[in-house]
Amino acid sequence: MKRSFSIALGLLIVLNLVLSGCSTKAPVATEAAPAATEAAPAATEAAPALNKDVTITWATLAGFYTDWAKKLADEFTAETGIKVNIVEMDLPTMYEKEVLDIVGGTGAYDIITWNVSWKAEWANNEYIYPLDDFIARDSADVDFNDIPSALEAVSGQWKGKTYGLPYYTFTPGIFYRCDLFENADEKAAFKAKYGYDLDIPQTYDQMADIAEFFSRKAGDTLAGKTISNDFYGIGVMAGRYTNIFDEVNTIAWTIGGDVINDDGTPGVNSDAYVKALKLYVEKLVPHAPTGSLSGSYDFVISQLNTGLIAMTGPMYLDQWANAVKAEDNIPGAEVCAAPLPGIGKTWAGAFTLGIAKSSKNVDASWQFLKWITGKKAQLAFAQGGGTTTRKSILSDINFAKEHRKTAGHFPVVSYILDNASQCWYTNYNYVVEAAKIYEEAPAWLSAAASGEMTPEEAMNGFAAKINEFCNGKCQILNEGVTKPAADNAACTSWSFDRSLQIRK
Repeated sequence: MKRSFSIALGLLIVLNLVLSGCSTKAPVATEAAPAATEAAPAATEAAPALNKDVTITWATLAGFYTDWAKKLADEFTAETGIKVNIVEMDLPTMYEKEVLDIVGGTGAYDIITWNVSWKAEWANNEYIYPLDDFIARDSADVDFNDIPSALEAVSGQWKGKTYGLPYYTFTPGIFYRCDLFENADEKAAFKAKYGYDLDIPQTYDQMADIAEFFSRKAGDTLAGKTISNDFYGIGVMAGRYTNIFDEVNTIAWTIGGDVINDDGTPGVNSDAYVKALKLYVEKLVPHAPTGSLSGSYDFVISQLNTGLIAMTGPMYLDQWANAVKAEDNIPGAEVCAAPLPGIGKTWAGAFTLGIAKSSKNVDASWQFLKWITGKKAQLAFAQGGGTTTRKSILSDINFAKEHRKTAGHFPVVSYILDNASQCWYTNYNYVVEAAKIYEEAPAWLSAAASGEMTPEEAMNGFAAKINEFCNGKCQILNEGVTKPAADNAACTSWSFDRSLQIRK
């Protein structure tokens, strides 16, 4: 984005202040956000008359998300007269740029986009507006009950207030080659070796078995055909990116591990968490393609749609439109989406929108925020290949069938989110230092995956950094949050309705 020299200089000064006593991984400003120039309306007030001769600025993720947003922003402008300037950012730099603007009070961004792990810090430090009065005033437009509760809880709510609305979910599951899993020869060979039926893995030990089973060398047979290249059982995101933290967490949560223990001490060096990391390092990574130690999600999806792997590990289901390209590239291939082991004990992840406290166009910003996250815009997003955050669209089987190439995963995502609302809880979501922890995690997890450190060494080092970030025990600000019931059968036994899979 083009900026004047004076603004750039101001931001550099703020950057120096913010970073002076903080980690360079994910700086946390120590000063409060400036008071905004507009107050949020009381719930009983009518919507004020809008100044339509205004331009609001939305800071958001570059790429497909922005391509879609530009088209819809033009529609919004045509309807309301309010212009929308979209500033594209890469995810690794988005956090820093948005925080600098809010703390500096420049008001460069009105609407900001955040990842799940940033919410606690931003809401707790009052960097963003609470939206409850807006939502109450415009309840019919928002239709809050149409947003999956698991998504809204993790991405938009803090201490009983709502600070953002999700607009794009990357909730994970797995993609797998159902043509291979259902091949009669492969099923017979698998059962003879492991003693149970080849199917969607219900535990991570089963995932490890399947990864081992499908690993083949050039010259071996796969589904009755001799292969000319090596074939791998699984694709993993083991590079030094935050994706590896998402993968290991989904394993740890199913066996009782967590990033932060109930007493606020680090949980990453607990027996359960280390066990999860060992399974990942020792049983999944060895059966992934060469280069996985530097790969991210796009690397894994490329492996799937070029015929290198039988399944992914924990993978963001919003990648369905890319994953299903395997069916065009590989004769006879069919890709299916399914829940992970643990089903609901997984990230209910979403990119979320809120209004920066430094915004000088609060009401106009709210008009766009509720519009872009509303049903009309979300339906257009879904039709174009985006993974919506609206329950009514995600659960629409007919829509998924009609748009299989872009929305074939929707019913599976809906199922996972329904289970997550009952089963998923992590203390990590309720500590203000979550953003710092999230950015720090890849250094230690990737060191374990590559063999640079043992899992125990890596997690002890990670735990020490968490203690440093929290200045001792982390404070878990989860008052009023209901944890999943320990005896809830939906959270302890794996089940899945196969009719939710939209097949070829």
